[in-house]
Amino acid sequence: MVLMKTEFKKIFPLATIAIVLISFSPLASASTLTVNLNPTTGQATLDSVSTTTIAFTYPSNSTISNSLKNVSSSLSLTGKFDGNDLGTQQLQGSFDDWDHHISVSNVSVSLQYMANGNTTTLVIVKTTDVNATVTGAFSVANGTVTANLGWRAFIVRGAMDFPLEGHNIDVNLAGSAMENSLSGHAYAAGWLVNAFGNYGIWDRPTLNFSALDAPLSTWTKNYDSATNTTTFSKTISGQDNFSVSADINGQKYSLSEVSDPSGVVTTQGYANASGDTLTLAPTPASTSASTSLLAVTIVAGLAIVTTGYFILRSRTKTRIVSATSLPV
Repeated sequence: MVLMKTEFKKIFPLATIAIVLISFSPLASASTLTVNLNPTTGQATLDSVSTTTIAFTYPSNSTISNSLKNVSSSLSLTGKFDGNDLGTQQLQGSFDDWDHHISVSNVSVSLQYMANGNTTTLVIVKTTDVNATVTGAFSVANGTVTANLGWRAFIVRGAMDFPLEGHNIDVNLAGSAMENSLSGHAYAAGWLVNAFGNYGIWDRPTLNFSALDAPLSTWTKNYDSATNTTTFSKTISGQDNFSVSADINGQKYSLSEVSDPSGVVTTQGYANASGDTLTLAPTPASTSASTSLLAVTIVAGLAIVTTGYFILRSRTKTRIVSATSLPV
């Protein structure tokens, strides 16, 4: 690792690559994945903010309507964990599906729930913010630094439990989100489990960035020389819909979720993508030449204007002196 740090410093002594992935992933109304790569330290910081909205509809004259029509609850929990924690290892496993070189050293988690109900609908909004420090993304070969980003499209399968402020809680599955947000409403939580517990929606992961699995080399690339930023962007057309319904005693009930996947990757500095690998490189010569030409033109222009000013001023002084020397 020391050798790798030294090689990074020699090649990119001042480089810090910031990679931002913004996506609306399946099951999430708005999910943002940010990856900051630091070639100098060989580390990457991942921050995934997953916001999941679950809507449960029911008849206004049903028993469950009476239980949920006045629901208004919220929950906010946080915690920090090292690489040995069970939840951290679960996150590590989701990266292993893509790249066995990626290692998670520490994780901080923030979890929030909001649940509000009326006579016909219960809306649960769950926001999970997972911040992790990872190593193993970088490699150096023949003086070239590359970063493998295939693992950005990770999906956490199964429960990911963390002891948050004394509560051992799963921060991933949709079913857990429904149960936890209704912890003070035992009848309603039990009713939902009995009605929909055997459906696929109960075990659906909310930490799901699989919509970003298209190779970075297929994304639209743009380099902005003014800000020295390379951007890879991709929008996935259409919506990802998931819903399940049940007919109980002649009354209809449903659970539904909708998302619009899209993504943006932004790196400070110049980078090329091949598949899911970014190769860090100096700014292209054409871009540098354009910048240098612009600088030379501006400097030359200023020199001409300045020289002209002094010549004009000198001539003006000469005319003034000559006029003063004329006999009266």
